[in-house]
Amino acid sequence: MSGPEPPSPAERPALEGVRVLDLSRILSGPLCTRMLADLGAEVIKVESPAGDDGRHFGPFTGGESTFYRHLNRNKLGVVLDLKDPAGRDRLAGLVARSDVLVENFRPGVLDRLGFPPAELLRLNPGLVAVSISGFGRTGPLADRAAYDLIVQAMSGLMSVTGPDGGPGVRVGVSIGDVVPALYAVVAVLSALRQRETTGRGQHIDVSMFDGLVSVLESVAMRALHTDEDVRPTGSQHAISAPYGTFAAKDGPVAIAVAGDALFTRLATVLDRPHWLTDERYASDALRGRHREELRREVETALADLTREQALDRLTEGGVPCGPVLGVREALSHPHALARGLVVDEPDGFRTLAGGVRTTGTVEAFRPAPTHGEHDHLLERWLAEEPRRASATTRTE
Repeated sequence: MSGPEPPSPAERPALEGVRVLDLSRILSGPLCTRMLADLGAEVIKVESPAGDDGRHFGPFTGGESTFYRHLNRNKLGVVLDLKDPAGRDRLAGLVARSDVLVENFRPGVLDRLGFPPAELLRLNPGLVAVSISGFGRTGPLADRAAYDLIVQAMSGLMSVTGPDGGPGVRVGVSIGDVVPALYAVVAVLSALRQRETTGRGQHIDVSMFDGLVSVLESVAMRALHTDEDVRPTGSQHAISAPYGTFAAKDGPVAIAVAGDALFTRLATVLDRPHWLTDERYASDALRGRHREELRREVETALADLTREQALDRLTEGGVPCGPVLGVREALSHPHALARGLVVDEPDGFRTLAGGVRTTGTVEAFRPAPTHGEHDHLLERWLAEEPRRASATTRTE
């Protein structure tokens, strides 16, 4: 009697066989490695005897940090004391037997422990080593520690976020950690792909500051190419209008009109044909300059409509729109549920799924490891042959 058929390539996790050594803590590094784990990589989370600081961040359920659990699922956890020579020896052994290493110590910390980038690549020439820090490993601020708030403030992002005219405020999630985590994942996948042809790994320098500056898109273009005052515009867009939130009879709705075709649809849906001959609204740029007058006119047109009526009418007319939902409303929205954005781990812990859907996405999440839960596997890993990446020739 034959055994079960092996899974087809499409059924195997996308990163099956890739081992990631996770020396990171709190948010940016753990989010990067969790995304890799969700895609099937074997992620070994290495903690100090004191543990990841994220374990102490609330809220808590069953005595465990929900913050830590959300960022460290699907990982294996071990404890190494890197201040102890024996712990550093074990880390060196794991480096030689891994494909990827991710760390987010302050620049210089890992170097002083005996593992600068050159040493990591000497131990394992095929290693993809990723360092995530506040300001990167070069430049006048390289040695400065940073948190999300600091890089939001210094990147310019805070200066364009907040009520119309200011003052600037912090984005409501730690986007300064999330953006570099996403960049780090892209860099890892790119480096692994490149290693297929070169046989060599590389060191990747990811900066929180770089990440936020790089996503300033139209805001940066205005600063670089105009003399405009670049400041917060509330929920409105600084260039396109009407693009923001608008009061209906019983609450706000979000309307996104960018371009003349959509503005024509909006004027038709709201029965305001005179907007189309008003010189103030003749182009997207002009509407942006007169966004406050246009906002008042849109809200006048919505004043007798409930949110539901307004959204129904706008949707039917092909105008991009949506309700302004609270976090609990968003998490329980039928579309969020249909997309599987909220998932239950085996012990019933509710958490968020990843933001992509691929054949390599892990559907059944394993809980984050307890402190040192997989220490018993260390000797087995260290007994393996060191990894040796080899180049292959691509054929067209």
